[in-house]
Amino acid sequence: MNTRKPEILSALTTPFSSDGEILVDALKANMTRLEKLVDGLFFLGATGEFPAISPAEHGRLVEMAMGVFGPDRVVVHVGSASTLQSLELTRVARNLGAKRFAAITPYFLKASVDGIFRHWAALKEASGGEFYGYINPDVALTDLLPEDLPAVLVSGIDGIKISTAASSRVAEYIASAPEGFKVWSGNDADLPNVLALGGVGTVSGCSSSCPQPWADFRDAYQAGDREALADAQRRIEIIVSAIGPSIAALKVAQDLQGVIGGACRMSIDPADEDAIRAALSAANCL
Repeated sequence: MNTRKPEILSALTTPFSSDGEILVDALKANMTRLEKLVDGLFFLGATGEFPAISPAEHGRLVEMAMGVFGPDRVVVHVGSASTLQSLELTRVARNLGAKRFAAITPYFLKASVDGIFRHWAALKEASGGEFYGYINPDVALTDLLPEDLPAVLVSGIDGIKISTAASSRVAEYIASAPEGFKVWSGNDADLPNVLALGGVGTVSGCSSSCPQPWADFRDAYQAGDREALADAQRRIEIIVSAIGPSIAALKVAQDLQGVIGGACRMSIDPADEDAIRAALSAANCL
């Protein structure tokens, strides 16, 4: 077993009140809880309901996240439908001290491979730090196939996070990438496969609600403890089957553990609390 340390980045939810205000204290409390267990945050991405976050809110929340985790452990998502909007978020975050950035492909209107390249190249230059592309075709409409990855590498991106349909192509993306290129999967339960293929870890929404099994997996993997690794993976699969990828379910899972998940600002259907409670209990998270 490879004993290098996987990187577990929690894709954090954003808690809102019933009238849509950000519950800042609840968000910071969840960050503080996670800081001891995961390697960092993938912040204000799809799980954080980024299209519903204003630029002013984005800057304030990024500053708070870096205050808890430090800039080396926060990947700031700066994705927007346009390069102009993304550049504004990038410059504000950089001025606040951010060092790691990511952006989803241009969304709503489907972008070409060249459009993705131009978008990411502009953001990489503006970031002044590490920059990762984010491929989530089920959400963004725009896709980037593995065979097209070399065409965007000259933008200077340092890695990619792949989610939904793209997460089934881990081997193909890694085969198309240069040595040292970082690949994270957004498939919360696919860590064994991702690491075996040469990926660096996962960006996990479920770990933002139930971090312990992912922390246990990482530690068992690094220690070469196969029994503990299998147990952690079993618990991860239980959790993912019950709460992934529903943002509402992630928030219910937090509520059940005494962490305020809050409401969703976007139009997301409610989750089955009883099923989530049973899964958390089976995974030793209650």
